[in-house]
Amino acid sequence: MSEPLDLKTMAQDTWQRVSDLFDEVIELAEGDRIAFIRRLWATEPQVASELAALLVAAAKVDKAPTLAQAPFDSMLSDALARQNAANAAYRPGQKFGAWTLEECIGQGGMGEVWRAKRSDGLYKASAALKLLRSDQSSEKLSARFRRERVVLARLNHPNIARLLDAGVEQHQAFIVLELINGMPMLDYVTQHTKTLADRLRLIRDIALAVEHAHSQLVLHRDLKPSNVLVTADGQIKLLDFGIAGVLDDSADEPMTKLTQLTGRGLTLEYASPEQITGEATVAASDVYSLGVLLFHLCTGNRPFAASSTRAALEYAMVNTDPPRASASIATKNAEPANPALADQINPPVDAYRLRGDLDAIISRAMRLTPAERYPTAAALAADLDAWMTQRPTSIHAGDRAHATRLWFKRHWKIVSVIAASVVLVVAALGVSLWQRSIAIDNAEATARQLDGVMAQLPALAAIDAETTIETKRQYSALLLRLNRPTDALTVIDDLAPAVVAKYGKASPIYAKILLGRSAALDALGRNDEALAAQREAALIVQSR
Repeated sequence: MSEPLDLKTMAQDTWQRVSDLFDEVIELAEGDRIAFIRRLWATEPQVASELAALLVAAAKVDKAPTLAQAPFDSMLSDALARQNAANAAYRPGQKFGAWTLEECIGQGGMGEVWRAKRSDGLYKASAALKLLRSDQSSEKLSARFRRERVVLARLNHPNIARLLDAGVEQHQAFIVLELINGMPMLDYVTQHTKTLADRLRLIRDIALAVEHAHSQLVLHRDLKPSNVLVTADGQIKLLDFGIAGVLDDSADEPMTKLTQLTGRGLTLEYASPEQITGEATVAASDVYSLGVLLFHLCTGNRPFAASSTRAALEYAMVNTDPPRASASIATKNAEPANPALADQINPPVDAYRLRGDLDAIISRAMRLTPAERYPTAAALAADLDAWMTQRPTSIHAGDRAHATRLWFKRHWKIVSVIAASVVLVVAALGVSLWQRSIAIDNAEATARQLDGVMAQLPALAAIDAETTIETKRQYSALLLRLNRPTDALTVIDDLAPAVVAKYGKASPIYAKILLGRSAALDALGRNDEALAAQREAALIVQSR
């Protein structure tokens, strides 16, 4: 086999493959890197060897000439351990500004996270101090932090971790956030949320937090599961708001593809297409990332998990629409094509409900063109709320038939009672004449029960809903047949203003209301008024 990293003799396609995989594996934790290479060694030993050598070189250690023959795992582990030891410059008691490090509590793509305390005692609780990776000069970062931390500190929302401080010390950029006692979002989802509604509430709350930040002209630009914690009582806490913007090269220029995908620690799989291509990020960019989170939680995997390389993933995200969520539900123990995307979770138990409106909501949030997505994060949250409460989403705006079906689904109990009552009344009125007195007694008894049900209707549905109007109009006609014209007139007169406000006085439904009023007035002997209502209804019909 050729000497590793000899670019003069290495085939171009091999180097391209190694380069693509290096971008993926360098972002993984040490243990995950070893597992990644081990799996690759079984199928592409040459690529695995070259990739291992590149990692060793990146770790600034001598690469062993007999790498292919030596026990690979131990060599790579030793190289990575030496790299980490060289970088382990931080220690408890070290100070950054007014903050003193206490304990390292995490590591990630953007750097290390330490529990810290305020040295001067002005802030009593523990805080989370993040030591950020960056390729910028300390002077430039200091200037950016001075401009931006005042803006970020304006974010005051129960679902956003509060920014306490930010700065540069000893050439090291850091931010300080309130310390959240919570679980990573994917862990919480796996343990505590089994249904679609449970998971949609999490995304809804994240979207509302994002909307608050957007109202303060702050974009997140790095929405992903690792930036969301969930407390024991189910409250989400969104981390690192605006930090991607602070670390950008310029407040007025879009990030380049290189700085977005490497220097800034952003996660490619949750980025919007315009972030990948280096175009300006906008509010709709965060909406796209919310759509990816929604897809992930509703299906159990990421939308482009079928992409086997980073290059393929970039191409798919920039050039193709995401797959339909209902057709992408994760199967138990399924292996993703790309091991770096192995954060699969179990889908919700009612994932079959994705078909239809939820498919459309996710698709709209993840449109390739920003202008075709939801205009705001709040609009996405509103549609999620509408789906959870069985109300029409913006996707069905103006569709009265769809709204009516959802009304019946929401109020199926009262609809069932009304329908059963009407059937009983009609059956009672249809018996033979020799049972007339008994039938009328039964019908009136049922009607009295119906009176109580109808009295609750305004509390259960909007007075101007199409189904409400038709139900009350039929109820008025029933009262008239039961020789209760006064009650019938009261119902129809109470209903008329809502009909006029919703449909106008020239509408066919208002003509029906007038005819019902005419019949009730005629039964009461108020013939002139009955005739006037009848003529008004006739004029409406003729005008159409």
